[in-house]
Amino acid sequence: MIRGLTLTHPWAYCIAHAGKDVENRTWHPTRQGGRVGMYLAIHGGAVPGKNTGKREEARMDLAHALRLMSGAGNLDPGVPQLERGLPIAGEDEYFTPGIVAVARLAGVVRNSISAWAADDQYHWQLADVLTLPDPIPHRGAQGLWEVQPDALEQLRAAWKGRPA
Repeated sequence: MIRGLTLTHPWAYCIAHAGKDVENRTWHPTRQGGRVGMYLAIHGGAVPGKNTGKREEARMDLAHALRLMSGAGNLDPGVPQLERGLPIAGEDEYFTPGIVAVARLAGVVRNSISAWAADDQYHWQLADVLTLPDPIPHRGAQGLWEVQPDALEQLRAAWKGRPA
């Protein structure tokens, strides 16, 4: 069985496309029946409205993510604007709802050295990430949730069709 994990934006995009190898949570997955070795359907939650405080927060998170993705060079020129909560062209690319990837929970630690790790959190270490060619529509939820049968079939087909 694959369980789903809903992330706010832009973090699901970052796992699927930007090498985010840690998901930060305040709780250990065993609290909700999770375990190391399980596979997770990575789900982007509801996209916040364009002129809302939640969208401004998502833009600031996107600025942080773009800084992490750029490393020491080639900082996206839109970062300063995003850091003020203002829109940039193409930002919707980073705010994709639905299941966007599948990843294996490789470990859970509190001291990851990943650039994506946040202080005072459980660091869910992700491996074997499969980015889906198209998001699979699915309702998300807090915590770990059960992937519905029709979406599970689509995930299995994507996994079988992945490049070797």
